[in-house]
Amino acid sequence: MTNVIKLNTPFERIKLCDSLPEINLRKAIITQAIIDATNISDAKQFKQIEIDAKNWIFGNSKSFKETCQEMGIEVDFVKHITRELIKLHKKQSLTRKNNRGSINYCSKSTLMFTDSID
Repeated sequence: MTNVIKLNTPFERIKLCDSLPEINLRKAIITQAIIDATNISDAKQFKQIEIDAKNWIFGNSKSFKETCQEMGIEVDFVKHITRELIKLHKKQSLTRKNNRGSINYCSKSTLMFTDSID
């Protein structure tokens, strides 16, 4: 199980979209902040990164607004996408937790599910 949402090769795709390194850097910064904001770990070090990312995106950060503006993307769009990814990741995490179980083959025709112990 991962503590942050996994996006399909986000940094590689960023490089394909724009040839200007400055824009690619800003896109990578926004992408990483979104990924960090989806953290579901309770570990102190990851929680702080999550809080910092959420504060940067959802707070009244001048640097966040400037970064979005410099790369030509709407601040509200990034906030919306981040909220949706946070919800999606939490939902997926709960589904995985609820479905955790191991399969024991007791006989030819019987399956028994038991809770897995972490």
